[in-house]
Amino acid sequence: MQALWDEAAESQKAIITEICDAVGHPKDNKDIVALLIRCQGAQAFLEKTKADKIETFIEAVEGIIRDKCQTIETWEAVKGTKQTTPEVVTPHSTLLSRVVPRRQDLPRTRIFTTNYDLCIELAAKEKRMPILDGFDLITPRTFDGRWFDYDFVRRSTREGAPDYLESVFHLYKLHGSVDWDRSSDGIVRDPKTKTPYLIYPRNQKFAQSFEQPFLEMMSRFQTALREKDTALILVGFGFNDHHLNQPIYHALATNPNFKLLVVDYAPEAKLVPGQSWDTLALLQKSGAPLDVIQMDFRDFPSLLPTYSQARASNTQEQAARLLKVLSAKPSATP
Repeated sequence: MQALWDEAAESQKAIITEICDAVGHPKDNKDIVALLIRCQGAQAFLEKTKADKIETFIEAVEGIIRDKCQTIETWEAVKGTKQTTPEVVTPHSTLLSRVVPRRQDLPRTRIFTTNYDLCIELAAKEKRMPILDGFDLITPRTFDGRWFDYDFVRRSTREGAPDYLESVFHLYKLHGSVDWDRSSDGIVRDPKTKTPYLIYPRNQKFAQSFEQPFLEMMSRFQTALREKDTALILVGFGFNDHHLNQPIYHALATNPNFKLLVVDYAPEAKLVPGQSWDTLALLQKSGAPLDVIQMDFRDFPSLLPTYSQARASNTQEQAARLLKVLSAKPSATP
């Protein structure tokens, strides 16, 4: 998010100070999401000339967000250490290798993301893991929520239980993707689209989340949180999306078999009363089944056991390993 602010400030340096003044956004608050939301709200109250200028600014910044999420190899360029695609998605590949493989009698792993990028898809390709993402298998791939209810089965002449393909997982992109395109035929996958169908940071994103295909994604998310023996691992989620926060809070309060693990690089400042994680802090103090780990996403996946390790370990060993992780407090990566 810091990199996006810097990019926007540099590309719009001629007017960004004027925009901040017009919408009442403090110049030292380098939060691009907060600025965009203020811009959206201010448009209805400003004179047409200023409102048009703000609209042009919004379009430019949303274009920056779109382009940065499409070209992930440039993410580290701001630090002078440009990385290749495999290097960028290494943590995602490690995460998939730890959470996707599981026994055939268990439900498929479900990954929900608010990110627009294709890191999960690229990591899955690297690991040869098929994805059920709600799109059919006919080109152009078109969204149809029924595909979340299907699965991949290895065809065999022998009789007996279905032989489910290994390492298949569900992917739900709650805010859209840079390769989604809205056409007369519906939502199709198009890696070359110049106008991806995304929920950008704005006041209307709550209402937009109840349009298809976002409504289907949200419905699946809410259903998953109500299921028995469900664990949710939140990594890098800032609790800034109220339409996602509320189902999580509700699950903590009402689902007795629900467990939540929050992984963040700097949680202590956010858990202070009055800050952005105020509700989460209150739930934690009341004894809700949640734990918080201070750790960068790049370091976290390697701490999870592999499928073979999990099968070989008994319950006591797994509990001891988890307690060791939870009691550790590694310093946050800058």
